[in-house]
Amino acid sequence: MLFNFDKLIENLRDKLVEDVDVLLDMKSGIVSYVNPFSYLKLRNRIDLKDFDLITSDGIVLKKLSSIFLNKSIQRLSPDFSSYFKPLFKQLSISKSEVYFIGTKPKFIEKSIQNIQVKYPDLNIIGSRDGYFKDDEELMLHIKEIIKLNPEVIIVGMGSPLQENYLINLKRSGWGGRGFSCGGFLHQSFQNTDYYPNWVNKLNVRWLYRIYNEPKLIKRYTIDYSWFLVVFMYDWMKYTISK
Repeated sequence: MLFNFDKLIENLRDKLVEDVDVLLDMKSGIVSYVNPFSYLKLRNRIDLKDFDLITSDGIVLKKLSSIFLNKSIQRLSPDFSSYFKPLFKQLSISKSEVYFIGTKPKFIEKSIQNIQVKYPDLNIIGSRDGYFKDDEELMLHIKEIIKLNPEVIIVGMGSPLQENYLINLKRSGWGGRGFSCGGFLHQSFQNTDYYPNWVNKLNVRWLYRIYNEPKLIKRYTIDYSWFLVVFMYDWMKYTISK
């Protein structure tokens, strides 16, 4: 597939969610988040036009959107420091059927237990890990989900696997609400409230993640720096093409 990077910026401009009410009012469709790391992962692999809405996972894209896309948006990350808190409250009240998929086999059961403790009224109808041995197993699972027909699916398989999963599900005829969530299910294995309150107040979630998961230091230094270069290149192509 030949990707048109100016269209990537156009999709961000058109689909970035400005506030949480837009997500809560959505009746159907699939939602992906974008942060500097996932932008690089998705850029050559996924066409964001397939998504109905896109959220800004972090402050960096929020600021870039304001400066270069002339769009004021909220940070809307898929975890309990952000929009998952009002979303899960809404789902608990409505008794919507929710299915979770993601993280490793040894983590998923405990993660779901922790989420259920935090939201005892959440109607969880199923879950599984995010690993498939091949495409055939994945498509068999998609057929099972179509038959089960949950109203909401939360997918934490990492980019671009989680985005491909949601696209396949949508193209197969599923009409519910789907949200990609990255490392949320993995983090929930230990604690559903991954970030301490002081970290959220100071907006130093990236620094806390490096402290808590040292393997991520490359992501927050080299990858994020490279993202700025790539984003500016894509934005210039988009600007010239207008």
